[in-house]
Amino acid sequence: MDIFDRPDLENLLRTQAQPCVSIFLHTERAGREVQQNPIRLKNLLRDAERRLHELGVRSVDAITKPAHDLIPDGNFWRHQGDGLALFLAPDFAESYTLPAAFEDLVVVADHFHLKPMLPMMASGEQFYVLGLSQKYVKLFRGGRYSVGEVSLAGVPASLREALKYDDREPSLQAHSGGRARAIFHGQGLGKDDPKDDIKRYFRLIDAGLHEILTGERAPLVLAGVDYLLPLYREVTEYPHVMTEGVVGSPEHVSTEQLHAQAWDIVSPLFGRDRENAKARYLAVAETPNGTADVKRAVRAAHQGRVDTLFVAIGEHLWGTWDKRTEAIHIHDEPHAGDIDLLDAAAAQAWLHGGTVFAVPPAEVPGEARLAAVLRY
Repeated sequence: MDIFDRPDLENLLRTQAQPCVSIFLHTERAGREVQQNPIRLKNLLRDAERRLHELGVRSVDAITKPAHDLIPDGNFWRHQGDGLALFLAPDFAESYTLPAAFEDLVVVADHFHLKPMLPMMASGEQFYVLGLSQKYVKLFRGGRYSVGEVSLAGVPASLREALKYDDREPSLQAHSGGRARAIFHGQGLGKDDPKDDIKRYFRLIDAGLHEILTGERAPLVLAGVDYLLPLYREVTEYPHVMTEGVVGSPEHVSTEQLHAQAWDIVSPLFGRDRENAKARYLAVAETPNGTADVKRAVRAAHQGRVDTLFVAIGEHLWGTWDKRTEAIHIHDEPHAGDIDLLDAAAAQAWLHGGTVFAVPPAEVPGEARLAAVLRY
């Protein structure tokens, strides 16, 4: 299973090669239906190639070849999730096996269609899990659907390794009365309180996480035996550590279990954030700082003026957008070269630092296809 995170999204958003082909399909994980997965991909590729030919593209075979190569790859199809997303362009191909079911969809446009991916990247729904023990440290980054391990560099892998950083030479310290005694550093010898070693270990971990978490506002859930978690909270400089943690040894819990337990902790926080964002929109909906008009929202998103955007998942509004003239035309049915204007608004809002909530249609405030709070 792949983890789709912000760098992946930004990579796709910034791809300049055209045309861009986006293919989404629901995949079966087990049973006889698994055999239908490559067949359905083949059918979707035919649709994509037909659209490319309609646009007069000459390099159709070269663009779709990486996807065709997957069809006979038995090993690839043996490791599927609930959905598969493929992104193809001249000299560019990416595929993601994901734990989210997609509707079968093909979009050919001048940029990748990304709205189906946004629930996995929904603003305010990203979090970290830090698994801790005296012999184990792992960091995971996740969202509503899954977590994936984050590579750590320069972080001690255990308490024993952390103590190697200490000076192993004994030193003499004078105490009241002028009497000196030897205090041995390294391996925890001579310590009055073993918690001091653990705190030093945790400080080294926290320092190693600094580069990863700098500028982040995502909550961090700690996972470990109960006496370790308050010690880490005591020394960490990251301000968004949750007060509740996943209690128990993280070494003996599957990644799926860890994700489920951490999600139970952070999901109420995310729900409050969505409700607060809805309230902010409703407060400005009838003012110049709020809009449910798609054309206005698309223009504002391209101009970097969208602060918060709700957009309906599973809804499409096909049309064209001229970046030079800012002219927008909406079509009842998709035409060759059309883009999903809802997707365009979401992608541009995200690129310009806006908060994007990709939600079921019923959760868009005002019962519209999108709702935007504008910065100005």
